[in-house]
Amino acid sequence: MQNSELLESFIQEAGEVMTGLEAGVARLQATPGQPFALEDMEQLSVLAHRMRGTAGLYGYPQLSTLSGLMERLLDARPNLEGEHRSRFLALLNTINSVLRGGLASLQRGGSDRDLGLIFTRQGGTALLQGLVQEVPGEFQMRNARHLPQHRADLLEEEEPGTEALPQGLEGELRQFVKENSEVWEYFAPEVQEHLGNLRSEFEKGEQADLNVMFRAAHTIKGSSFMVGLNPLGHFAHRMEDLLGALRGDAVPNNAEVQRTLNASVDLMDDLTRVAEGADLNVQARHDELLAGLQALATGQVAAPAAPAQVADTAATVSAPVNSSVRVPAQRLEDLLEQVSEVVTARARMTRLMKRLDDLQGGMQASQQRFQRTVRDFEERYLNPDMVRVQDDTGASMGSGNLTEQFAELEFDSYNDLNILSRSITELSADFAEVRRNLSDTVAELNEENEKLGKLVRQLRVDVSQTSRVPFTQASTRLRRWARQQNLPFDLHVEGEDVQLESNLLQRIVDPLLHLLTNAVYHGLQGGQTPAETRLAQGKPERGQVWLRAETKENFIDITVADDGQGLNLARIRERALERGLRSAQELDQMTDSDLSRLILLPGLSTAEAVGNVTGRGVGMDVVATAVRALGGELLIQSEQNVGTAFTLRLPITQRILDVLKVDLGDENVAAFPVSSVQAIRDIPLDQADQAEDVHGTLHVNFLGEQVPVVDARVMWGVDVTDAVHSETSSRLVFLNTIAGLVAVRVAEFGSIEEVSVTPPTGLLAKLDYLAGTTVSATGEALPLLEPLGLSRLARRPELWLDSSAATETRTSRRVLLVDDSLSVRRLVGRMLERGGLTVETANDGQEALDKLQLDDTFDAVITDLEMPRMNGYELISALRARAQNARTPILVMTTRAGDKHQRLAFQLGANDYFTKPVNEALLLRRLGSLLSAPQALA
Repeated sequence: MQNSELLESFIQEAGEVMTGLEAGVARLQATPGQPFALEDMEQLSVLAHRMRGTAGLYGYPQLSTLSGLMERLLDARPNLEGEHRSRFLALLNTINSVLRGGLASLQRGGSDRDLGLIFTRQGGTALLQGLVQEVPGEFQMRNARHLPQHRADLLEEEEPGTEALPQGLEGELRQFVKENSEVWEYFAPEVQEHLGNLRSEFEKGEQADLNVMFRAAHTIKGSSFMVGLNPLGHFAHRMEDLLGALRGDAVPNNAEVQRTLNASVDLMDDLTRVAEGADLNVQARHDELLAGLQALATGQVAAPAAPAQVADTAATVSAPVNSSVRVPAQRLEDLLEQVSEVVTARARMTRLMKRLDDLQGGMQASQQRFQRTVRDFEERYLNPDMVRVQDDTGASMGSGNLTEQFAELEFDSYNDLNILSRSITELSADFAEVRRNLSDTVAELNEENEKLGKLVRQLRVDVSQTSRVPFTQASTRLRRWARQQNLPFDLHVEGEDVQLESNLLQRIVDPLLHLLTNAVYHGLQGGQTPAETRLAQGKPERGQVWLRAETKENFIDITVADDGQGLNLARIRERALERGLRSAQELDQMTDSDLSRLILLPGLSTAEAVGNVTGRGVGMDVVATAVRALGGELLIQSEQNVGTAFTLRLPITQRILDVLKVDLGDENVAAFPVSSVQAIRDIPLDQADQAEDVHGTLHVNFLGEQVPVVDARVMWGVDVTDAVHSETSSRLVFLNTIAGLVAVRVAEFGSIEEVSVTPPTGLLAKLDYLAGTTVSATGEALPLLEPLGLSRLARRPELWLDSSAATETRTSRRVLLVDDSLSVRRLVGRMLERGGLTVETANDGQEALDKLQLDDTFDAVITDLEMPRMNGYELISALRARAQNARTPILVMTTRAGDKHQRLAFQLGANDYFTKPVNEALLLRRLGSLLSAPQALA
């Protein structure tokens, strides 16, 4: 640890955790012969997790590893008796002893590198091996893919079916709310939110985003079927079909389609109002619009959609369902008691402030006395004429020589200097008394302020608890969905007693439904995997899906896992190329982890065919969008033929967070959420293992992984020209993101503060690198930065460089576009021109070669493969045979996505490979990278 202040901070925090760990193990020892209390085990696990994360953050791997071992042992919740119990407690005590010794070593200036050896020497390894060998079943770790498969209380009994309602659609809607009032409290606001999104897009006219509209309808459909409101689900499904046809250009986006879609949104709104008690006749409109949506989606001519009926407000029965949270009376009593303590603390602080005011008055009086004494002295010695006049006046009045009279009476005489000295002595005594009283009062004020801070923090925690509800409110709905699938799989749920904020719970149900759908229909292939195949792989005959909620310090992990086939990375790669989401060259450079994250992109699905629940490519996109909106991250783990686990890692509270302040230089400050900070490092430049990739992005080695570096100082407009020559180290904050680790370079590390965060709104909401704003304790406005957004911004310097630098980076280049389709040449040509490029076209390979023979100053060539006279392969071969074009970047743009087509193109010398329809952002990004590469500039 290079920074002594950071070391001191770590020692203090770790010491507090160690005290809790030792006290917790002592509690376990105090109950011999009894099972371990789950509450004590949970508290110890949280403390061990905290120690593991803190040690890793500050750069002490051995401390982190040993704490992680303790966390895993406690997470197993072993049920031990007799000798095994005693040895388990001895193992925990050994770990505590070694951890405590490690902290002492760090405090003395040592390191933690020998902790593993010390643990072995103290018998910890022998104890661990003995327990694992003798009672292995008690130490089954509770990870996403290896949860217990035998719990009788996991699945509820099938609910009896409800009787058919004689009142038609209106009666069915109202009956649903009557029987599912608790579900409706969460479901209705979700539907209204998505309907609002649809209306917002309709208002944009031709600029409406069909992807947003499609996702909204898709989500309403899925949520409706999940909670059991089938009429709304079927209607949203028909609307989704029509929007899907529009998105795929299968039907024209004419006025008739727009009227039908608008009327459909109005009807869905009325369906929710009817369910809440409004007196509206919706049956006829429902049937007519349902038929109209289906006819339009299939290309048939439908009758004009009926306009939305407006109910007579006098006849409408308003029955709003307000979202509410039940709070136990005892909790309210506790809150009131805490409020009374806060009031009392404030009264004590008011009294102390009054004392400070009195002291201020005393100091002011002393100051006035001092000023009078000094003024009298100045008048006597600095203005002697004035004093002489006064003496003469006194003599004329017959006063006599008072000094002589005092001398005759033998009184002590005091001259002016004696008087001044005595006055100053008295004033000094007064000031000493005031200072003493001030010091005592300030000490009391600090003590009261600290007590008030603790009260406010506790009050904040307890108030936030009032808005929390158990995870079971979401898991019950997900269980119901699982039962309705009638597929051979078992859903196991853990952590149903975990408490979440009500608002957070409402917003994660849709993402969890998408993850469950993905697990069942992709991971388990919809139950189509033969039982013999699963048994041969060592799996149960029925598919297994796990849903687990777990609280860890300041965030909550919600995991959806399956024991299915795992992610098909080859299929993901193929689909990403087919849909123009990535180029072939980018895909070849991706790791398995990078490829797995491609499923988060809009429109990417690995399903073979489009069905009611799969194949539309919106599920994982919805999840990624929702998680980012909540300030969290989505973690993906997958292993072929073993299974896949998706983990939503979300901050427990969205309002108050712990943030790490950083200084960017030139009085610019920012902050990162502590929950996303993996580590902070002050790395000497002569020890930094740095390298640049093919795109010029700087990477640094961190724990064996090459992590991209983003310099936030430069992006914030800070001039680092002078600092580059004087700096001796790089201060890096390593941050967890959905795409992996990112290292952000800053000028200085700051302190950790607890702040209230405001999400970005208005114009700021469009900045994807801004997660929120807050104000620090010193009154500074702090932007809360989103590291993944910073990474994206770093790849687009034209957005943050000054105008002169931006102009230099966007020097106009000439591109030759070769395609036999006039529409493609026009469309792609406009894309390139919007990117600041000069474009010339050719309608086949022969014309392109003729132009290049006359003018070889083109900076890049983009070519189709299938063209008359000379195809794309022949053009690539001819260009690479010419010395003038041997190093000219050549990009292939074709409808052929097969491996053999790609291999031949790359063998002949193509630099990258795209499929049509090409994505504009992808094309410009890859073209920019190739044009800026050294081989393109040579």
